[in-house]
Amino acid sequence: RGVSVDYLGIAFLREVTAARKTPSAKVYEIEEEVIRAKGKDVLCPRDGRLGAAYVDCLRNQDAGLSAIMLSYTWGYEVGEIIDGLNKYCASCGFGPKK
Repeated sequence: RGVSVDYLGIAFLREVTAARKTPSAKVYEIEEEVIRAKGKDVLCPRDGRLGAAYVDCLRNQDAGLSAIMLSYTWGYEVGEIIDGLNKYCASCGFGPKK
């Protein structure tokens, strides 16, 4: 499962700004407050324990089977990652909701 590029560019960025961060925030700067916090009190669908992955907290329309895997480092800016994904989708003819 993967998060849709559309979700990242709209809802995820809203979560980032709600945490008083900007799209130029590094992944390590939002990891605890935005990413881990979302699944902290959610049961994991795989092991039934508390603490679900971010993607498991999303509605099916916002996440689905992944067509590609993205490798990134914690030092990348969130906005740059999303911009890169949008450009990749446009160049390959993928819709951002996929």
